[in-house]
Amino acid sequence: MIHLRLQQLIDALDVSVLEFARQLGEHRGEKVYHILHGRLKPRYDTLEKILVAYPQVNGDWLLRGEGLMFKVLNSPSAAITTEERLRNVEFLLFQLNERVALLQQTNDELIVTIKELSSNR
Repeated sequence: MIHLRLQQLIDALDVSVLEFARQLGEHRGEKVYHILHGRLKPRYDTLEKILVAYPQVNGDWLLRGEGLMFKVLNSPSAAITTEERLRNVEFLLFQLNERVALLQQTNDELIVTIKELSSNR
C-alpha cells in the first residue's frame, strides 16, 4: 500500500513528516499525515512533487512497490529528465487506474454471483 511505502521513504530519508511536506511545497504536514494514516490517497500532483523533490526515488517502487526504493545514482535511469519522469508517472497511474477498474468489475461480478447463489437457497 502506498501509504506504507511513503512512511518507509520518510524513514529512509531520515526527515520528519513536516520537513518532508515542506519539501513538497506544503506549509503544514496535514496532507502528508492524512496520507500516512490512510485517510487520503496521494493525488497525481503529490506523487509528482515527491519524485521532483527526491529524484533518487524509484517511481516504480513508490507507486507499485516494485524494484528498489532508490535508483542507483550512477545508472542511466538516474539521468532521465523531469519531463520523462512525469510521463512515466502518468503511464503508471493510467495502468493503476486500469487495474482498479478491472478489480471493480470483478468485484461487481462476484457480488452478482453471491446474490444469485443466496437466492437459490
